[in-house]
Amino acid sequence: MAANFWESSHCTEWLLDRNKIEESNPKDKQYLTPIELKKLRTHYCFVIQNLGNALKLRQRAISTAIVYFKRFYLKNSFVDCEPRLVAVTCLYLSSKVEECITQAKKCAAKMKEIDHSFNYLMNDILECEFFVLEELDFCLIIYHPYKSLPFYLQSSGLDPASIEIIWGIVNDSYRTDVCLLYPPYVVALGCILLGSYLLKKDIKQWLSELNVEMKDIWEVSKDLIDYYEFEKQQSLQNQSELDLLYNKLPIRNKK
Repeated sequence: MAANFWESSHCTEWLLDRNKIEESNPKDKQYLTPIELKKLRTHYCFVIQNLGNALKLRQRAISTAIVYFKRFYLKNSFVDCEPRLVAVTCLYLSSKVEECITQAKKCAAKMKEIDHSFNYLMNDILECEFFVLEELDFCLIIYHPYKSLPFYLQSSGLDPASIEIIWGIVNDSYRTDVCLLYPPYVVALGCILLGSYLLKKDIKQWLSELNVEMKDIWEVSKDLIDYYEFEKQQSLQNQSELDLLYNKLPIRNKK
């Protein structure tokens, strides 16, 4: 395992450009519009979050699972690899990597409580785990904004109420692709910039003293604003609509 982010596989292999991300889910695009596909991708971030909460896993493990899920579908499509099974498997795997281990059997049972149509069992998750590991190239260590965020927040001089809101924005950022595009410290600063804007806090002087590339930080903030606008306009929590999108896909190993 690399001792720091800059020497890690996260930095050297898994920071991508937008074109690479746009090329993902190629087969799914035969059945879904770009907006529909974006809704479904976002939906599975919520699935992982809700399942992780139900299993009482740490937020870091949940966020790691979402990154695994996003990386997996850079190479694969929903029609070939059942996304609910992959989502549960990514969470089970991340619980081990982030040292808050849960059982595959418990993951399957809890997912069944959340989604009654989920019919996969413990053995399905364990079998899927090997495939997920291969598709991730066994690169399992994820660097998150959570590590640098406390340092930046402390030095920014923002009040405790503002800090709480910014932590929430960081968690929301995993529903976007910024975790695939930018180093974690840039994501942290982008979330702070957006939070300060929403809260009408002036941190321009503080940012100017950090000696960081502002273009990327602005891009992170813009991606988050675009996500919040998308969330307002679309029914991301409308289960019946999401089920319709799911059923439009001729998923091979659906149970």
